[in-house]
Amino acid sequence: MRSSCDSITRWQADSAKYTLQSSSINSGQSNFSPVWYKDGIVFVSDRTPGKGSTKTYQWTGRPFLDLYYSKDNGKGNYGAPELLKGELNGIYHEGPASFSSKGDTVYFTRNTYVARKVKKSDDDVVILKICQGIKKDSTFRFITDFPYDNADYSLGHPSLSKDGNTLYFVSDMPGGQGGTDVYRCKKKTERGANLKISVNGKQSEQRTLPDELPDSILYFSSEGHYGMGGLDVFSSAQSEGSWSRPQNMGYPLNTSYDDFGIALNDSGTAGLVSSNRDTKNTTQDNIYAFTVNDLRFTLEGIAVEKSTQEPLAGVVVELTNKKTGKKELFTTGPDGKFFFKLNPETDYVVMGSKDSYFTNTEPVSTVGKKQSENMFVKLKLEMEQIIVNKPIVLENIYYDLDKYNIRTDAAEGLDKLVGIMRDNPDISIELGSHTDSRADDKYNMTLSQKRAESVVDYLVKHGILADRLVAKGYGETQLVNGCSNGVECSEEQHQANRRTEFKVTKMTQQ
Repeated sequence: MRSSCDSITRWQADSAKYTLQSSSINSGQSNFSPVWYKDGIVFVSDRTPGKGSTKTYQWTGRPFLDLYYSKDNGKGNYGAPELLKGELNGIYHEGPASFSSKGDTVYFTRNTYVARKVKKSDDDVVILKICQGIKKDSTFRFITDFPYDNADYSLGHPSLSKDGNTLYFVSDMPGGQGGTDVYRCKKKTERGANLKISVNGKQSEQRTLPDELPDSILYFSSEGHYGMGGLDVFSSAQSEGSWSRPQNMGYPLNTSYDDFGIALNDSGTAGLVSSNRDTKNTTQDNIYAFTVNDLRFTLEGIAVEKSTQEPLAGVVVELTNKKTGKKELFTTGPDGKFFFKLNPETDYVVMGSKDSYFTNTEPVSTVGKKQSENMFVKLKLEMEQIIVNKPIVLENIYYDLDKYNIRTDAAEGLDKLVGIMRDNPDISIELGSHTDSRADDKYNMTLSQKRAESVVDYLVKHGILADRLVAKGYGETQLVNGCSNGVECSEEQHQANRRTEFKVTKMTQQ
């Protein structure tokens, strides 16, 4: 429950992801499950037809659902809907449809009825079936049942892949995971097969649109995954024969009401979705047009003085786009804050510089981030003042007993020093190595010198000029505590004395 609530908060925080508005096609009656057809859309509606039967559905008191066509004027405004021509609309409900890429074949949902009487399940629920229609002379005729329709359970909400070889649909047939599940059927090769993927949950799955985009993304509606309430629209990507964990499409595409029946354009940047939000009676559905906005990120950072953590003015902050190499600059004021706009799916480097301070760099990335606009990437840029001849301890630089070679676990600490030297090309440093008081004084002096030289060698191998580096072994001459010769101390106290330090010895610019 807690993770579900956290998810809702996260989705609502990204409310700028979509721009959504009610479609001009809405009429005061239910309109839902639009699909692209010719130069417009076909959708389901219980509006009163201009002429013909006005038989009403007892549950709603409105006409039975039929398939309508409306032409798009090219600007997302749709003309007056008209009943889809042909023999598709019968005496009871017709539901969501899907057309072949050429528009000459349609699969659609229909009530199962015999001799004008609907067929019901043992639970008194009307059984749905999928029908196929073939276009001839501009109208759909030759209506036939889908080969796997069954009088004992429902099939519906068909969606045909763009190549026409795979039909996705939902069914409550035995053997599913609960409620209705998503199935697919390959043309002339296999019977309907449950996808058996993370798409199908333990509650109702309402198949809406398996849009065959280049990256094979399946869109569907469900109550069976973490959602905002009611049906929510999810997506799942197919890769190497398996489907990814469903991703909630987020607010405001999804709400606490039923949201379903999505249709995306070819580029995935805009579309239509169905919902019973904003209606006095939640049995009424409307169609909403939406656009997918570009992800937008803001980097909000603050430069602080490392020792005091106080804001630092006059820091020149440089943002480098690692993808394009483009650089942007920002100089901090008294509050130490800096701001940049960031692109999605991009790695950056932030570098702060100020006279007499170590230049500091931090990585920033928007790769994989799915929220936008009001989501801030926060960064604290700590700036340390350069004080000549002040020793700075290098953390986690360890050596094996009586050894001076650089261990692999010390590389991370030394790599940070490499970064400091690269970011601050005007400084020269001394690398000082210290031992504890155990062992002979002369031996410790020799060992510490070799260890310091090993650090210098490491830096040189990583591109730092040797004339900027001096190695100095101090042995046990600069103990940080009282653990001198003959004094009994703990291992932790001895460890404090075994250290590697660096100090700035020269700055060519100040």
